[in-house]
Amino acid sequence: MQTILRNAFVYTGDPAHRCIEKGALLLSGDRIDWVGPEADLPLGLDASARDLGGRVVIPGLINTHAHGGLSLHRGYCDDGDLFAWAAALAPTTSQLTLEDNRWGCYLAAFEMVRNGITTACDCARYGAGIFSSVASAIGMRSLSGSLANSPSLRTSGQPNWPAALEETKEAIQQRSGDGLSRFYLGAHSPYNCTPELLTAVKEAADGIGVPFVIHVAENRRELEIVQERHGRRPIDHLRHLGLLDRKSILAHCVWLNEEEIGILASSGAGVAHNPISNGKLASGVAPIPQLRRRGVAVGLGTDSTLSNNCLSIFQEMKFAVLMQRVTSLDGHALTARDALSMATREGARVLGWEADIGSLEAGKEADLVILELDHPLGLTPERVISDLVYAAGPHNIRSVMVKGRAIFEDGKFTLIDEAEIKGQIRNRYGRR
Repeated sequence: MQTILRNAFVYTGDPAHRCIEKGALLLSGDRIDWVGPEADLPLGLDASARDLGGRVVIPGLINTHAHGGLSLHRGYCDDGDLFAWAAALAPTTSQLTLEDNRWGCYLAAFEMVRNGITTACDCARYGAGIFSSVASAIGMRSLSGSLANSPSLRTSGQPNWPAALEETKEAIQQRSGDGLSRFYLGAHSPYNCTPELLTAVKEAADGIGVPFVIHVAENRRELEIVQERHGRRPIDHLRHLGLLDRKSILAHCVWLNEEEIGILASSGAGVAHNPISNGKLASGVAPIPQLRRRGVAVGLGTDSTLSNNCLSIFQEMKFAVLMQRVTSLDGHALTARDALSMATREGARVLGWEADIGSLEAGKEADLVILELDHPLGLTPERVISDLVYAAGPHNIRSVMVKGRAIFEDGKFTLIDEAEIKGQIRNRYGRR
């Protein structure tokens, strides 16, 4: 089944940031067959056509770091740095059940899709397959798993290793054939995991052929803790343990020196940059321009609604640019094009999914977002890119497609009853 999306302003998200002002896409099933000027559409097509009325089409946005299961408690603690904030949350988050996790994942996935996010890397402590099952029901793509921790180093919670390994294997068996779900094995952080656990998780990840995910170098105090225990800074500690390679996804990476940036560049590891979370928790500003100049893949992440309060890659793009400029006093430190790359193509590279998603190009899967953008002077490539980063939000989104199928259309989810799910959540939790 072929479908033509015509009369569109297409932002392809390719390395040249190509924009096609009177463009069209030809979709065959779940993939893009052709993209280009509408006047150049191949002749003799047996395809249905959809007139987009000049709306803007962009690649689906990619969230490289989230904690969907924590979404029930948005706003529970909005103050304090990382460690004070985590200590305040611990009595509540350590008591969350798998059912709490599932309802939270629904809230997170609904919000992400409404914000044009078609793929998310989600991190849990228990229930490695929960986010993927929820995301698949909605039609969204996911890279899911659990982050192992060492009880001797964590102030709350139960041990979750090797249970996380068994949960992940089971989830892979159940869901990896749906074309939407991929999985990883992860460890919480160098300060919450012993070297032995970090090594065991990475070896297990390599053994079953999945990525390895970890929070690292997020907070200045973390540097002090890891250095006191192991005589090395966090990135060097991971390198020493053999944990850094192309299949490693590192969340945060705020506190890096030049040597550590070089270590990451030579390792091939990707970085999930969470500017709003890092700002809210007083963690600092990651050296994103320096990382990207050295060829490190950098994507954008929202983190959780506890450390961010909303799940919008539009906001992350804007904050990523502004935080670099305000701290460097350089108005060119990061640009709107840079931010769009991180939200799409680079995010796909971080997750190891760049062969299939992240840009609108022939042969890739049809993950895309259709937006209603308006400018008093008319749409041009420069104005569209500017609006996407500095002005756009969920109010602009008209349709979200994953694998060529509309999962969100004109304010409604097409595969699931959002109101019914949210009603169940309200009835269950009320004013607790």
